[in-house]
Amino acid sequence: MAGMLLGLWDDSNETLIITRPNGQTYKVNGRQILAGGHKVFGVQTVGDEIHVLTAPRTNQRPSRRVIYSDAGRYKGGKSA
Repeated sequence: MAGMLLGLWDDSNETLIITRPNGQTYKVNGRQILAGGHKVFGVQTVGDEIHVLTAPRTNQRPSRRVIYSDAGRYKGGKSA
């Protein structure tokens, strides 16, 4: 049985960890994800992309998605 794409946020190291179905793992520095005083609310897998849900630290709900490819390449951001 094949694995699945998985994205996990490591809060202690401020790192996004992406695990591909073949077992390859990529670590992405969280600087870009946390830019502007943001915090991470969660991580979603959408097709072959990882979406990190963030918002300013004062918000109670996510307001931004930071999107990465399955190989850890930044693909942009958009409103959540």
